[in-house]
Amino acid sequence: MARPISWRGVLSPDGPDTSRPVWRPTTPLRPPRSIVDSARLMQFAAALNLLEIVRAFLTRDDLRAAVLAEATSSELLATDAGVDRVVQVSLTVTTVVAVVSAVIWVVMSRATLRGSKWGRIVACVLFALAVGGFFAGALPTAGPFARVFALALLLLGAWTLVLLWRKDSSAYIRYQSTPQE
Repeated sequence: MARPISWRGVLSPDGPDTSRPVWRPTTPLRPPRSIVDSARLMQFAAALNLLEIVRAFLTRDDLRAAVLAEATSSELLATDAGVDRVVQVSLTVTTVVAVVSAVIWVVMSRATLRGSKWGRIVACVLFALAVGGFFAGALPTAGPFARVFALALLLLGAWTLVLLWRKDSSAYIRYQSTPQE
């Protein structure tokens, strides 16, 4: 996390100028508390996404019952093989989405700690997509536990954005993305 510093004049064909002392940083630039907290929240959200995989497989029977109930309420002919196939596809999609989401959370956490300007913008876009997916009814057959889980992830994303747009976070990101010489 140390900021790379360019040393003009130190590396010259004649060697460094030893008549004046060269300043060397003693401690790296530390991100403010809001940046560290937002990165930790992102890491926690990544862990929750991985727990979502465990939750999905533990509640597989509930998902099967919900798919069967949805099929019978829509007056569709539901065979056991068809319902099992829908459950299998649903679990596969849940697993892939959860793993990809966890990776995105970790990448965004690392970008945030580096003070990346693009990281904050991407976080806003991803949060908008998450809100749209949540309220568009992406969980029609989900049980109450899955809905609470999704709401918790949504609230974590909202709190992370609040921390990323605080004044000290903005100053840190502005400083880190401005070339210093």
